[in-house]
Amino acid sequence: MIGSCKGPQPGKDQVCISVPNDTSELGRKDHFIPVMSIDLFEKNFKGVRDSFARSYPDVFFPESETFNKKSLIDVLSLPTCVGLKFYYGIKPGNKRKEFRCMIVGVDSAGHDLYIKKGSKVAAQATDDEGGLEYGQCSPPCTVDEP
Repeated sequence: MIGSCKGPQPGKDQVCISVPNDTSELGRKDHFIPVMSIDLFEKNFKGVRDSFARSYPDVFFPESETFNKKSLIDVLSLPTCVGLKFYYGIKPGNKRKEFRCMIVGVDSAGHDLYIKKGSKVAAQATDDEGGLEYGQCSPPCTVDEP
């Protein structure tokens, strides 16, 4: 549960995430999208996804990826984080490549923010710092899972 940052310290299953003042274009953006548009965009993507899958049979294209709340909170808890940035990439695999979604934090200047593996904050980018990847896929990701 995300609680207010005012008052007593958060309980065992709560986290306090401050929301920095962000006057950037990102901070002013209204990201709301009606469910009817979500359904339309998803339907349009599925047609393109199927076309990509036929054109690139050596690449697995999931319909979606789902990330757990704890991992997202780890990124959102970075002190200067004002949002999330989603990167898309191709992950090599033994059987075939995978189209993947990766998530990092972003500050008000648009710079990437990374978490440290095993903790929350990364000072500099090393092999122990990064973002989130390997969400739960739909259809299920069965290609070279870790």
